[in-house]
Amino acid sequence: MSLRTRFSLYCAAVLVTFSVILTLLVVGFAYYDAKVSSQESALAKAETASFGIRKLFSDGMFKLGEIRTRWALTKPIRMFAEQELVDSFIQDKRFLGAWAVFEPNQFDGQDALYKTRKGSRPNGRFIPYFHRSLKNPDIINTVECMFYDNTDGAGDFYQIPKLTRRDFLGEPYAYPIEGEQTFLITLSRPVIRSGNFVGVVGLDFRITDIENELFSNWPFESGYIALLSPRGIYAAHSKKALLQGKSAGPISVRESILKSLSTGQPFFHETEDGRSYVFPFRVGNYSQNWAIEVYVPDSVLWNDLGPIILRSLLITFTLLPICLFFIDRFFCKYVSEGISSASRFADSLGGGNYSVQIPDREFKDEIFHLFTALENMKEKLLRAIDQQIRSEKIMQESAEIVARNEIIRLQKEELETTLGELRTTQESLLRNERLAAIGRISGAVSHQINNPLGAMNAARENISFYTLRIVTLLPILVEYLSNADSGERIAFEDTFHAILENSNETIGKKFRETRRAIEAFLREEEVEEAGDKAAVIAELGFLDCPKLVLHLCSSPEWERISEFFMAVRGLCVSEEVIHRSTDRMYKIVSALETYSGIAREGAVRLVKISDTIEAVLGVYEGAGGNRVVVERNYTSDAMMKCVPEDLVRLWTQVVDNAYQAMMGEGKLKIRVYDEESEVICEVEDDGPGIPKNIREKVGEVLSSGKMEGEGAGIGLAVAASISKKYGGSWDWESEPGRTIFRFAFPKLSNEENDL
Repeated sequence: MSLRTRFSLYCAAVLVTFSVILTLLVVGFAYYDAKVSSQESALAKAETASFGIRKLFSDGMFKLGEIRTRWALTKPIRMFAEQELVDSFIQDKRFLGAWAVFEPNQFDGQDALYKTRKGSRPNGRFIPYFHRSLKNPDIINTVECMFYDNTDGAGDFYQIPKLTRRDFLGEPYAYPIEGEQTFLITLSRPVIRSGNFVGVVGLDFRITDIENELFSNWPFESGYIALLSPRGIYAAHSKKALLQGKSAGPISVRESILKSLSTGQPFFHETEDGRSYVFPFRVGNYSQNWAIEVYVPDSVLWNDLGPIILRSLLITFTLLPICLFFIDRFFCKYVSEGISSASRFADSLGGGNYSVQIPDREFKDEIFHLFTALENMKEKLLRAIDQQIRSEKIMQESAEIVARNEIIRLQKEELETTLGELRTTQESLLRNERLAAIGRISGAVSHQINNPLGAMNAARENISFYTLRIVTLLPILVEYLSNADSGERIAFEDTFHAILENSNETIGKKFRETRRAIEAFLREEEVEEAGDKAAVIAELGFLDCPKLVLHLCSSPEWERISEFFMAVRGLCVSEEVIHRSTDRMYKIVSALETYSGIAREGAVRLVKISDTIEAVLGVYEGAGGNRVVVERNYTSDAMMKCVPEDLVRLWTQVVDNAYQAMMGEGKLKIRVYDEESEVICEVEDDGPGIPKNIREKVGEVLSSGKMEGEGAGIGLAVAASISKKYGGSWDWESEPGRTIFRFAFPKLSNEENDL
């Protein structure tokens, strides 16, 4: 077997092994990416579905809130009240029906007049239920509510709001409509008049309607999405409607699902052929969590991996013959042909042909040395030839010298070209290093500017909401103030001005202590609903309960007055948020302007060393938020004659390394002080320290302790070269939790400072 054949087989084996390993790595990374992608898709779908559910329930609570407010303040005529119930859902196809159940003779005090009216009990009690026909949704049926007096759970939609006087969002349950057991979810809100419970109004959702509207667009072919109630019951299911009303998940994970619902933390579990994710969420101010369950089958992952594996194998085995072909040509040209030439050269010498010349070689490899040995052998043979051919030998040697000089010239040109390429590469690395630092600063600054922008956008939406509430409440308050006595009007005006001038903002423990103190005071004054009113007064920013607020607490219109004051307070808080956000953005932009202004100065001038450090720190502090604490200790006001851009580049490299070492969180210490004839500048971070395996190469070009792709390894080399350029020196010391880079520059003389 020839050398060429053996070499080709060896290369083929190596390439096949490498190709198989590469394919396995591609498949592994693709599987991981597909798994992460499916989880993100599941989360996105769950967030979309939960947003739809929250909006659906919030819209229902809002409609009920309007009806409850009007019925709590007035006693409407039943005909108009029934029409109001119908109007609350007739234009919104998402709601199945609306109902009301009032205590006997508490709706309008005229039950005796409506004993025979449809939707009322034989004793005239007001209990109408209006719902769409299951066969024709455009037809509205009127019946009496059922099961509201049951205490076995069937009447929770009425009994719980009655007992707690709070809003109620019920578990899914079956209710007979037109002779069919229909799965519903009910929203209930109690109606309170003068502090007394009089009844409940509610809206019903049919679970099949929720499934059709929110769960119909499913991205995974054989998976499903489901809505779980606070007790871990399937309320809606995109694939198996038979599971409605049954516990979610297998028995082994039900306790974990209930724990996820109670804590609000997401949960997932593996199944035989996929993975199930549970994402809890909360609806409005309802105290219990609901959840979205998303099931992603493994077939989704393998469907994505199949084409990747096929493409990888196709590319591998397509490129393999091509690579073998070029390797064979390379071996033939640079190895096989050289050996054949050497063999022919030796044969010529053996045949007495001493005029044969060695062929020219581009590389000084083993074949070149073989030719050299053969040439030496030829020279030794020629020494034994007659003196007659000495002249020819001299000429031959002269030709060889010329050839060698030509080789030397070519080698010199090649070295000069290589040196130029190295210089170009070094400049490119320097530019890329600066661009990388600027990119990191730009990304961080963008993130920090987005935070106040987000706060301003949220404040804008709050202002719109509070303005709408104020406009809605103004007619009611105008009527109230026109009928109120002078003392109550004065109390209202003084409280209003106090809220506008109040800048107190109590949160957390301080808020709870303030609320408890105000509640205790209101109870001593025998004010009704002292807890709720104390919470409102504390939210308005009062640290105690002034007499003017105490006077308003006894007003029958307290609920409207407090809601108006809360809206005014909300406008003040939103304005303060906008003010702080714009101030934050102004500071970030000012720091960037200072940095860019100094970095563009290309002329030599006197500059204060600490000013150049501050220009860099201003940008990084604005970009990094408050996670990195910067401690400054400038005991020297030393000046330096230099190009300001050079010092900015030096500090940018050192500070950027420190921020990356601390991963954007930690403590950075900057010190500038005088020491004899030098100015010392120190940058200290509390990162993990410089790895031991690269400490001997710190400051060398292409030496980096960062992960591959995060740095070119020239940052400290640039800093060192700038320090040396201005007659300075540098050193460092490092241990876990403490790394210091120290730069020393010569002090300027008094004459140079005066210039």
